[in-house]
Amino acid sequence: MDRVLPDTVKRKRTKKVMLKFVVSAVLFFLLLMFLRNIVQPSIRKSEFYIAVAEIGDIQATVSASGTVLPEFEEIKTSPIQSTIKTIYRNTGDTVEPGDSILFLDTKTTKLNLEKLKDQLALRKNSVNQLELQLEKALIDLRTQYEIKKLHVESMEAELNEEKYLNQIGGSTKEKIEKAELNLKIAKLELLQIEETIINKEKSMLADLKGLNYEINIQQKNVKEINEKLKEATVKSDKKGVITWLNSQIGQTVSAGEELVKIANLESYNVEGTISGMHASKLYNGCRVLVRINKDVQLAGQIVSISPSIANNIIQFKIKLENKNHPLLRPNLKVDVSVETAFRENVVRVKNGPFYKGGTRQKVFVVKKDKLVRKETEFGNSNFDHVQVLSGLVQGEKVVISDMSEYENHEILKIK
Repeated sequence: MDRVLPDTVKRKRTKKVMLKFVVSAVLFFLLLMFLRNIVQPSIRKSEFYIAVAEIGDIQATVSASGTVLPEFEEIKTSPIQSTIKTIYRNTGDTVEPGDSILFLDTKTTKLNLEKLKDQLALRKNSVNQLELQLEKALIDLRTQYEIKKLHVESMEAELNEEKYLNQIGGSTKEKIEKAELNLKIAKLELLQIEETIINKEKSMLADLKGLNYEINIQQKNVKEINEKLKEATVKSDKKGVITWLNSQIGQTVSAGEELVKIANLESYNVEGTISGMHASKLYNGCRVLVRINKDVQLAGQIVSISPSIANNIIQFKIKLENKNHPLLRPNLKVDVSVETAFRENVVRVKNGPFYKGGTRQKVFVVKKDKLVRKETEFGNSNFDHVQVLSGLVQGEKVVISDMSEYENHEILKIK
C-alpha cells in the first residue's frame, strides 16, 4: 500500500528541480556568450578603404550632369523642296568659309520660277491695259464734259435772249421758265459728268494700285526663289568640321530640313541639367566644376538658365574657362558640381560610396582591431569631401567603402 510523502520531502525535491533549472540556464547563457565571441562577424582589411577625419575647408556643391557641346555649331537647311544631287564633302572633313558641301537638284524650282516670271509679265501687261483703258475713258468723259459745258453756255445765252425779248414784248414768261428749267437740267448733267470723271479716275487708280501690289509680291517671290537657287549649293559660312551630313544622293528633302551640321571643335561649352528642386540655387555667374574621367576638373560659370522646368529637370549653359581642353569631345557626358556655399575649418572626411547623401547615417570607424558603427551627422558635401557636423572628431579613421551588407551589425572584427 502506497504511503503519502511528507511535505518536507516534497519541498526538498522542488528545490532540487529549481536548482537544476537555474544552473542549466546560467550554463546555457555562458555558452551563448562564448559562441558569440567565437563566431563574431569579421571583415578583411583588403575589403574596405578608410579615410581620416581632418580639419579643412569645404566648397559645398550640388550634383548635376552635363553634355559637352561645340561652342559654335552651324546647321544648314534645305532652302527648297528638292533632292540631293551631288555630295562634295563627307562627315569629319574640315571646311573653310565658302567651301561647297553638297548640291541640290534645281530643275523643278527653275520651272516654278519661269511660271512666276510669266505670271509677273501678265500682271505687268494688265497694268498697261488698265492704264490705256483709264486714259481712253477719261478722254471720252472729258470730251462729254466740254460738250456739255458748251451746251450749258449756249442755254445761258438763250435764257438771256428770252429775258431781253420779254422786256421788249417779243417773248413770254413761259418761254423764260422753260429756258431756265433746261439750263438747270444741263448744269446738273454737267455736274454728273464731272463726278463720273472723278469716280472713274479713283476706281481705276485703285485697280492699278492693287495690280501693282500683286506685281510687287510677285517680284519678291521671284527674287526669293532666285536667292534660294543660289543657296542650292550648300556652302560653309565659317571654318569648322562637318559633324553630320545627309549624304543620301537622290533622297527627297523638304524646305527647312536639316542637311549639314558644322561645328568648331576647337572650343566647347557644357549644357547642364539638374533636378528642379535646386532651381533656386542657380543664377547667372554661379561657379561650377566640370569633372572629366574622375581626374580632370574644369572651372566654369553658368551663363544662361532655362526659364522653364520640364519633367522636374532644369537646363542651364556653362561657359568653361579652359574651353579647348584636349579631353573635351562633342556629346561627352560629364559630372557637374554647382557651388552653393563655402565653409572654413570644419571637420571633413573624404567622400566615397559610404555616403548616401542624407544628413544622418551610421558609419563604421576603426577602434583597434574592430570596426564600430557610430551615428554621424553630415552637412555640406562635394565630389571630394563631406562635412561632419557631429559624431566624428579629427583623427578618427572612417570606412568610406560601401558597407550596406553589414548594416545589421554594430561591430565587425578586422582580420
